[in-house]
Amino acid sequence: MYTRSWVTELILDLAGYDPNENLVDSVAVEPACGDGGFLEPMIRRLSSSCRIQNRPLKDCAASLLAFDADGEAVGKSRERAELVLADCGWDRSESREMAWRWIREADFLLDPELDLIALGGGIDFAIGNPPYIRLESIDDRVAEVYRKRYGTMSGRADLYVGFFERALGMLAPGGVCGFICADRWMLNQYGSHLRKLITRGGFSVEAVVEMHRADAFQDEVLAYPAITTIRRTEVQSRVLVAQMEQATEYSVNELARAARRVRQASHDAVENDTQAAAINGLNYVVVDEWFEGSAPWPSASPKRLSLLKRLESEFPSLEDGSTDTRVSIGVATGADRIFLTRNHDLVERDRLLPIVLAGDTMTGSLEWSRHYLVNPWQPDGSLVDLGHYPLLRRYFDEHKGILEGRHVAKKSPDRWYKTIDRVDYALISKPKLLIPDIKNVAHPVLDEGGYYPHHNLYHVTSGIWNLKVLGGLLLSKVGQFFIECYAVRMSGGYLRFQAQYLRRIRVPHPRDISVGQAAGLRQAFEERDIVRATAVALEVYGIDRIPE
Repeated sequence: MYTRSWVTELILDLAGYDPNENLVDSVAVEPACGDGGFLEPMIRRLSSSCRIQNRPLKDCAASLLAFDADGEAVGKSRERAELVLADCGWDRSESREMAWRWIREADFLLDPELDLIALGGGIDFAIGNPPYIRLESIDDRVAEVYRKRYGTMSGRADLYVGFFERALGMLAPGGVCGFICADRWMLNQYGSHLRKLITRGGFSVEAVVEMHRADAFQDEVLAYPAITTIRRTEVQSRVLVAQMEQATEYSVNELARAARRVRQASHDAVENDTQAAAINGLNYVVVDEWFEGSAPWPSASPKRLSLLKRLESEFPSLEDGSTDTRVSIGVATGADRIFLTRNHDLVERDRLLPIVLAGDTMTGSLEWSRHYLVNPWQPDGSLVDLGHYPLLRRYFDEHKGILEGRHVAKKSPDRWYKTIDRVDYALISKPKLLIPDIKNVAHPVLDEGGYYPHHNLYHVTSGIWNLKVLGGLLLSKVGQFFIECYAVRMSGGYLRFQAQYLRRIRVPHPRDISVGQAAGLRQAFEERDIVRATAVALEVYGIDRIPE
């Protein structure tokens, strides 16, 4: 997917690849040059820098390095580079020599010369648009080589994840990586190792520019693109977070100016940039800190992100030891059609555990569908002896072929009748908030105790919270706001209400909620009144409204 010229110029500005700086003595790498869309503005800027310093072009021999595994693309890039240099006034033969020096037909992820460059001090810029290819679409042998070399390429990772790891690993101290690619790695599980590398590996996120609605590519594609600039440094700096819906000369220049202010200005001078700005299809804000570890990076507008960072700094997370609050998921069996039943005479009565499904919560109250889990577990966490349960043994033996075919059974052949998850008997009697996974709005429902949740339900338990009060907070649009920021939105607009996102929701300590506020939240939860729950929640959090 080739990038439009205004996008390449913007990325170079965000990364600080500035002709007024000494680019001749820096090293810039373009990892997937294609037809030279990034190379052309890079060469023009390098040429200008060289002219400003009154130096010969030959001094730039090591200033730029570009790769592509496609020989035809390399040929086009070399021809384009030669023409650009000639247009900049350089000798044609010297231009041709430089184009051949700079542009190479090689795999950026495996080229051994880059290893030597990294060992020799590293590079100052990695700029480009890495390829978007799922690993399962690549030859298995090549994919395995990539996986072994790049630890961030886990699960169903995209090839661009490896390009990030390779580029970041090559950066010299102070060097910067500026890429445009799909932003799914910031949210999905396959990007978790890359996010952890960035936030804990001596790097600083400098800018994140969401461009879902901007016309960033030459062809119309559904790619959810975003620009990220990441610098090698031990201290996380302030972060420019922007959302660009349409590009104008003014909005692009303003974003570049904002990036320069964040990079160059003193702390006091940057203070004025912390307010979100909205101009000509551009919204941006500067935040004081970024997210840590492997947790997803929120997908939110700059105004929402600003509010989110504030709430994160003021309130503890939902899963909190001081309130003994825990978030988890129900039991997964690996064979629901065997382990779930509505026949209460199927096996011994004490082997049937009432189980609640997502469908049982649809009305906002728990309406049990009379499903049971055929339960192979004892209270101490061990499996039952089938010899003591003839009905259970006969039933499992009838389905032994299916049960033994599951991955969990193949790992433990002698425990072939186990469910994927153990049953936690202590959970059965506990009051718990049940939260269906895939919904367009938050939908917490109270189980007073007596049921076990199925794996398509997440559950919240607490030693201190009145769960109806907590349920009111989660039901409100403030609770929804957190999930909308943290979670991946699926096709059709549905959100994933998964434990990893629920745990990050910020809530006040119960003691900081007044009696009147608690009563209001409790009543709103009981009546499923989102409007009232939201009004009280805004008061509790000390905010006027949730920004769009």
